[in-house]
Amino acid sequence: MSTTTRTKTYSMPQIVLHWAIAILIVANYIVSDGMGHQLDEHLENAGFQTNWVGTFHVYVGLTVIGLVLVRLIVRVVSPVPEVVSAGHPLLDKAQKLAHGLLYLLMLLVPVFGAMAWYLGMEFMGDVHVIAMNTMMIIALLHALAALYHHHVLKDRVLMRMLGRD
Repeated sequence: MSTTTRTKTYSMPQIVLHWAIAILIVANYIVSDGMGHQLDEHLENAGFQTNWVGTFHVYVGLTVIGLVLVRLIVRVVSPVPEVVSAGHPLLDKAQKLAHGLLYLLMLLVPVFGAMAWYLGMEFMGDVHVIAMNTMMIIALLHALAALYHHHVLKDRVLMRMLGRD
């Protein structure tokens, strides 16, 4: 729960964290093909050296966990702009649910992956993949909603996350 003070736009730390996490998640999603094989090799042979893709994927995931924790703290202590209605109560509820799920999945997806990789819980790799695909679908809907606000409703929702009021 953020402070009660409202602003026209998000703060620079909120904006930087939003886009940095988004870029890291998309990059990790792009290189994730073959990680199941990497995990199998890693679990079968503790000394197995992954290629750069496996190493990148694991360390970006750990970085996302850290950045999401920082983002949650910043979100709690920073003022945020007022929520803008999507024009229908059902869409407004969907917006609130989607944001909550995104925050939850941004944290849990890499945690599930870390559990598979570092604790040897191979089934968590499957949970990680399902959660990641779910998060990517919600993130795509989030992006489409931002474009809807910008191009159809012509409000300032998208501009606020770009630092423009």
